[in-house]
Amino acid sequence: MPEEVIEEVRSRTDIVEIISEYVSLQRKGKNYLGLCPFHAEKTPSFTVTPEKQMFYCFGCNVGGNAFSFLMKKENWSFVESIQNLASRYGVSLPEKELSPREREANRRRQRFEEINELATSYFHDLLLNLPEGELGRLYFEKRGVDLDTMKSFRLGYAPDRWDGLLTYMLERGVQAHELAENGLALERGTQGKGGGYYDRFRNRVLFSILDRRNHTIGFGGRVLDDSLPKYLNSPETAFFNKGHHLYGMHRAHQGIREKGFALLVEGYMDVIALQKSGYPNAVASLGTALTREQAKLLRRYTQRVVLLYDSDEAGIQAALRGGEILRDAGIRLEVATLIGAKDPDEFLKRYGVEDFEIALSQVLTYVEFKYRTIVQETPPQTIQEKAELVVKLAPDIIKVGSPIEREGYERFLSLELGLTLEAVQREIARMEQKKPKKEQLHEYSQQKRVSSGKNRDNIKDEIIYKEDTAPPSPTVYLGVYRTERLLLRLIIENISHLPRLKAKLGESFWKIPEHQQIFNYLNQEGKLPVHSDENVQSRLASLLLEELDISQTERLLDDCIKGILSTQAEERVEDLQARMATLEKSGDMAGAMALLKEIGERLKRGE
Repeated sequence: MPEEVIEEVRSRTDIVEIISEYVSLQRKGKNYLGLCPFHAEKTPSFTVTPEKQMFYCFGCNVGGNAFSFLMKKENWSFVESIQNLASRYGVSLPEKELSPREREANRRRQRFEEINELATSYFHDLLLNLPEGELGRLYFEKRGVDLDTMKSFRLGYAPDRWDGLLTYMLERGVQAHELAENGLALERGTQGKGGGYYDRFRNRVLFSILDRRNHTIGFGGRVLDDSLPKYLNSPETAFFNKGHHLYGMHRAHQGIREKGFALLVEGYMDVIALQKSGYPNAVASLGTALTREQAKLLRRYTQRVVLLYDSDEAGIQAALRGGEILRDAGIRLEVATLIGAKDPDEFLKRYGVEDFEIALSQVLTYVEFKYRTIVQETPPQTIQEKAELVVKLAPDIIKVGSPIEREGYERFLSLELGLTLEAVQREIARMEQKKPKKEQLHEYSQQKRVSSGKNRDNIKDEIIYKEDTAPPSPTVYLGVYRTERLLLRLIIENISHLPRLKAKLGESFWKIPEHQQIFNYLNQEGKLPVHSDENVQSRLASLLLEELDISQTERLLDDCIKGILSTQAEERVEDLQARMATLEKSGDMAGAMALLKEIGERLKRGE
């Protein structure tokens, strides 16, 4: 996408108009205020400034421009946000030259979407408006699904006919073999022998599987009686892989971000019942065991998942297997137990939302849930059995990133099993040492501390440290952090200061990675980045919206440069002192004295 086109779209876009469709904004001076759409709050801290075409939330530190707002709110890619705004504000976008293979792939995907859209309309209209859909309407009414919910989830009904969808599609120019290729029809007899085709879904209520654009990519069909199979899902196709999607995500991607966690359940009806009852963060796997790809999808939106699987034996085993996958994806997992009902849908109907909230407040961590499950099946009696139980739970505890949380689990096992804390810790440490070194390093590199998102940079005891990176970033003192912010703001306001700054400090003196990235863009492009990662956009928005007195630009610039140079000199002396201590410990007194002399000379020169 050419930069000049992106810039034209950005300049024509009215960020207040865009955000007002999602947030109720009130004008306050030159800015607009509202309740943040990305976290729950009662006092407005979400600010939009039309002058700079930026938004920023001072509560959760999320910010950016109109592109990044739509990317986060609608889960669009950068290109999708550009296309949407270009269409809205009348900007023509250049078309990419495609290879014959790419053109064919695009044609097939468009045809796939057209066919699934037609099929959805057929099933949905039949359910809502036609006499043949009466059985489907009765089924959903019995399950407590109202008309609005049927529409928002695009529910449908497949009649008890062999050619209902086939006839409808043929009349609209869709061939039978195309329906078969997309999983909506089956071929009679031997494939390719001309035995004819028939509908895959018959006499079933249908759950449309929608992607984040609200487009149908597959279906799940449920029988109305006790016949088997109870559920029938669309097969794998070139454009649909069950293991890569979650049911309800077309609505839940916003709900997960707002609630701060995801509710993961087993059934389609569980998702519908939960979202209808005020839990827009509920999703379900598509009739299969949870996959690593689905865990990665969840990880894009949250670091916390509450598992709400069925309370029968199969549900418990599925929770244990799914828990391992979520744990390996770096997700903090909790398990809720619903007593007196087999699934969330039944629980809500029987006990209501208040009791469901109580159940959610009594969740167990995955380690606790696994422990309770194991001891309920085979209570440990002997010392050997207790030791084996610690060994079973060790892999889950080893994966925990927080030292405090890890010790909490170790203490939990110590108290539950009547063992000393030291014995439990030694056994777990022994298991950890058995793991291949490469695996240990890989796990460490992947671990991320769970952060509320409230403060990406926590200021404590006059230092700033990053909470969501591993291994941790070097310590950055608060004074340096503030100096860097002020320097960047001065350059943004007047880029002519850039050569002077580079002459005094160079180009790689920044301590905060996002500051370095913004500076690099200004240095190379001569303007602010329109598109960059989420952290950089948020940092940029906070810089632009911060109220700073920068009227005495020259003096401020000199003070900032002097401050950075002074800090660099202090760091050089500290580095020399550390090297001197190392030489003293190793017995190299001559080397240590030489460094001491150099330190003294630097201090005399005022360095």
